Amino acid sequence: MTCTDERRKSSDRRSGDRRGADGRGADRRRDFQTAAAWRGPERRVFERRKSERRTIERRSAILPEGLHLLDLPQSREGFRHLISAWFFVDSLGRRVVVDPGPPSTIPLLSDQLSSIANGVDLVLLTHVHLDHSGGVGQFCERYKGAKVMVHPKGRKHLTHPEKLWQASLATLGDIAEMYGAPLPLAPESLLDWDGLQGVTVLETPGHAPHHISFLVPFKGERLLFVGEAAGTVLPLAASPTLPYMHPASLPKFDYTKAQDSLHKIEELLQGDELLCYSHWGAARRARNRIALAKGQLGDWLSVVSEMRSQPEDAIVDHLLSRDSLLKGYSDLPEDLRERERFFIKSSVEGLLEYVREA
Repeated sequence: MTCTDERRKSSDRRSGDRRGADGRGADRRRDFQTAAAWRGPERRVFERRKSERRTIERRSAILPEGLHLLDLPQSREGFRHLISAWFFVDSLGRRVVVDPGPPSTIPLLSDQLSSIANGVDLVLLTHVHLDHSGGVGQFCERYKGAKVMVHPKGRKHLTHPEKLWQASLATLGDIAEMYGAPLPLAPESLLDWDGLQGVTVLETPGHAPHHISFLVPFKGERLLFVGEAAGTVLPLAASPTLPYMHPASLPKFDYTKAQDSLHKIEELLQGDELLCYSHWGAARRARNRIALAKGQLGDWLSVVSEMRSQPEDAIVDHLLSRDSLLKGYSDLPEDLRERERFFIKSSVEGLLEYVREA
């Protein structure tokens, strides 16, 4: 061995020593790189999420103790503060979940429930679209004793979900893939459609022909779970004086039935209701919210009727620039704007379809 080789060997040994007696020098470098990344883009995302949560808390109705809004963020960018489930224990002691959501987030929902409940007795479904009830088969496999209330027109889509899945794939494409394929629900899990003690069931078609809403007394007030009958809201984009909201008028939408449903909800109100939306959050001053939903839906129909010959994106741009209830759109993060534009355009498509078939 030459002197040069010996020096190189010695140098290699010293380099090994410098990596540390524990042999984890490379791990330390990776840790440092991870920390550096955390100080960069990941840190900014984390801080933005914290800021979003604080804003939502400021702009949302305060929930009564024992009512839980369970956020179910999806894997697609921007699909947060969009899908949710509700949980509470009713006056009869039943542990209730409203709209458990898609298959993709049933494990997340179960994790959240595990910290606030030791089981589930009753599942209320506002309708059988994937993002509301697609995961109910998986859910009831985890909560064996849970019973499910759904409109009679929706029962077959739960026990035999193949047609629902194919229709969802055709309509939503990769979004349906993200939500996941539904599993069949055992027929014995379904409750008979003959009334449910302690829950007022209100038929509210329009968004879907089998859409229903639920009015439930809770600790001296009344919870009104409206699904998508009163549109969708996003507290993050609300202003101090106006909510951010828009119709949920996706294709197959029935405008006349939707307005009738809002009128039906309006007649039921007594002033003490907390509106609980599926998309997303809760609101007091229910009469005002329902009036806003009725007015906005009528305005959108007028705009779509007048602009029916123009591209859908032109209609969307017009609504975004003119509708005061969409004012907060421009302040949203880019990923949420992209998501909102997608669903606003889908709602325009549903109204266009209605206008053309009327």
